[in-house]
Amino acid sequence: MIKIIHTADIHLGKNFGESLGEKGKEYRIQLLKSLENIINLAINENASLLIIAGDLFDSNQVHDIIIRKVSSGFEKLHAKGIAVCILPGTHDPYNDKSIYRFVNFPPNVSVFTEEHNKETYENLGLTVYGKAFDGKQIGKSPLLGLSVSDESKYNIGIAHCSVRIEGLVEKDAMILDKNEIEGSGLDYLALGHWHSFRDLSQGNTKAFYSGSPEPISMNQTGSGNVAMVTIYEKGNIKVEPIHVGTKRFDQIDIDVGSVRSINDMINTIEAKSDPNLILKVTLSGLSNMDYTYSPKDIEEDLSRKFFYLRILDRSHISPEEIKVDEFPEETVTGRFIRTMKQKIESASDEEDKWVCEEALKLGFAILQGNTQVIE
Repeated sequence: MIKIIHTADIHLGKNFGESLGEKGKEYRIQLLKSLENIINLAINENASLLIIAGDLFDSNQVHDIIIRKVSSGFEKLHAKGIAVCILPGTHDPYNDKSIYRFVNFPPNVSVFTEEHNKETYENLGLTVYGKAFDGKQIGKSPLLGLSVSDESKYNIGIAHCSVRIEGLVEKDAMILDKNEIEGSGLDYLALGHWHSFRDLSQGNTKAFYSGSPEPISMNQTGSGNVAMVTIYEKGNIKVEPIHVGTKRFDQIDIDVGSVRSINDMINTIEAKSDPNLILKVTLSGLSNMDYTYSPKDIEEDLSRKFFYLRILDRSHISPEEIKVDEFPEETVTGRFIRTMKQKIESASDEEDKWVCEEALKLGFAILQGNTQVIE
């Protein structure tokens, strides 16, 4: 029996910018802790191999402290006799400035390049194949030219790419057809680039995306796992997700038109409280002017109950609720409201009227300082 831990898309050193605000620095540290968790999992499970299928780093410019921590973790695996295979990805490509050209990892680490595209482990009866992304093979298959030999009992592939799905995914930096997976001759294909755990096995080849061990952007609900690959015998391979992440992402939409009070809105958000949750709340629909709310104030009041809370206000004031008399004609807002009201009244048909009403709602929101409606 051979155990392999397959991970990808850790994105060490990622600058989260405004997406996580002040929590960005803390989350960058968390990504390093996630790698440490994966290394400890490999040791505790007595794995023989750790595969990293691209984007270990978020770019080729990474601080030395990150490099040292990564190397230290790989040293721990070396002491336990666990090998590591790394495939450069689209964020850390193997080009002239590649980080992998300048870092000396421990001897148990193999980095795949255009020249070094396979590694054989005779003690396991296993060969690993992989073609690094260098930014030149745009639109090509990572399995192009793959020739699986019979020198090993088991053949494992690594690819950082998208799998072509008609009508959904048809182009990418490197892209793979499902029939290439089936005809590859591989026992297992470790995929990276998609950030959610997913089974894309074809024929006799097991093929999985491990997903990111932590969410990388505020739209990923399937992250948080690595793939535990257990090879019992030829044709008998079990792949299961092992949860290693500490953070998760969720999002909710609130129709402000159906909210009776600010407290109802706050209670809906507060019901999702979780210190490890990154929550995105979108306020939509038509609001009335009987009550006012500030998304920023709600964020500040509830932020301590989440790892990170973001509230986006996409709501609009109903045209009927915009009272002309409350905005003097000599003001920009007053002139805009009167102009749009006239256009609505003189609209030639229902479609034209709808366009004018939408313009009034959007323009009024912007003039009132609600720039989130166009983010």
